[in-house]
Amino acid sequence: MIDNRLSIILLSYNSSSNILAAYQHLKKALNEEKIDFEFIIMDDGSEDNSYEIAVQLEKNEKNVKSFQLSRNFTSHYSKFAGLSVAKGSCAMAIPDDFQVPTKTIIECYRIWEKGAKIVIPYRNSRNEKKSIRLFSNIYYWIMNKISEINFPPGGADTFLIDREIINLINTRISPRNTSSIIEVLRLGFNPEFVKMERPASINEKSRWTYRKKVRLALDTIIATSSFPIKLISNVGLISFLF
Repeated sequence: MIDNRLSIILLSYNSSSNILAAYQHLKKALNEEKIDFEFIIMDDGSEDNSYEIAVQLEKNEKNVKSFQLSRNFTSHYSKFAGLSVAKGSCAMAIPDDFQVPTKTIIECYRIWEKGAKIVIPYRNSRNEKKSIRLFSNIYYWIMNKISEINFPPGGADTFLIDREIINLINTRISPRNTSSIIEVLRLGFNPEFVKMERPASINEKSRWTYRKKVRLALDTIIATSSFPIKLISNVGLISFLF
């Protein structure tokens, strides 16, 4: 582990057209800010040549490491996997399509330098289809109502965390049927929240399908709330009385 090094975990899935651009863009911006970083490419079982590109980039750049999961597990498992190999004093997982602006990454890092253990950027606005916004709004409303955690307005799915939090996640948290953002929010630390504008130029078709979203929503609601158990118990009791 190197003091003040930032571990950037790139969540890669069929990302052959994005990997090099993402790295070069971040390298330029972080070097200008004099931020030491490692670039971890976590390939989530891509079906194209993303991993081959990642391996070649690793050969050319000393601060790049590439890994590949055995199959497509979804980005939430990729985050846990990336944190398990991160060597920096802090870490942040990002998608490959610039949904998290570089200036937000830098802002989160600067807040961490001042002593914050957890920094969470949240979407100040959502430049998405109405159906996607509706699904997200319903999900976060349910989570805030019945679970033991509270999401910021607009929801959040990434974060920058200190080495202490990374170690806790790696040693104490199981990645099954949960997500990293939920586990970070459950740890009891006081996170710092940062507003983030999602770039309007993103027009790629989402690789995060409705099926994956619904599955994750059910898993996380069950994992973070006693409401389903209480509901089943009450239904069983009422049925027994009748």
